[in-house]
Amino acid sequence: MSTTTGRPASPTRQLLDVRGPVAVPAARPWIAWARAWTQWSTWSGRASRSEFWWTWSLQVVLAAVCLVLVPWALGRGDELRLQIGPFGPTFLPDLTIFSVATGGRGDGASAVTIAWALWCVATFAGMVTLTVRRLHDANFSAGWGIASVVLPVLQLPVLVMLARRTQEAGVRFDASARDPEGEAPAGA
Repeated sequence: MSTTTGRPASPTRQLLDVRGPVAVPAARPWIAWARAWTQWSTWSGRASRSEFWWTWSLQVVLAAVCLVLVPWALGRGDELRLQIGPFGPTFLPDLTIFSVATGGRGDGASAVTIAWALWCVATFAGMVTLTVRRLHDANFSAGWGIASVVLPVLQLPVLVMLARRTQEAGVRFDASARDPEGEAPAGA
């Protein structure tokens, strides 16, 4: 039931309100994206593989359009580069998955590059918390994500960790698995 209208909540709204990992049907990537952004400040808990990878993929597609396709079509930039990592394509030193020297004239920051930089700033916190929750669901500590920023050589292993199936032991990262003082229960 919706608390404001007294009517049952829609199935989409119910998926958005559920805390913890929810398998998002392959036909509904917008639900995964909406879940990621409605929980942008949630560090505890878990995120399903589909929730993470749909959101991450959307970020990569937007990056490819803004950083590669548009500049290439406009004939701008000396070098087109698409860099990704565990937090998606960001301004962090990530793995370069695409790079080509165009020989074109570099004209500094274009409007598209500025728009992309603003998008990265606006979505960075959400991508970090989503990555942390996905690591939790795979039963890994958030420390792996932090380590991959400090040591870029760890980015590929962290991406593999993010692709791992849900692990039952990951429940230890849920807020409900902690006692009132914030301590993890014995044996977790």
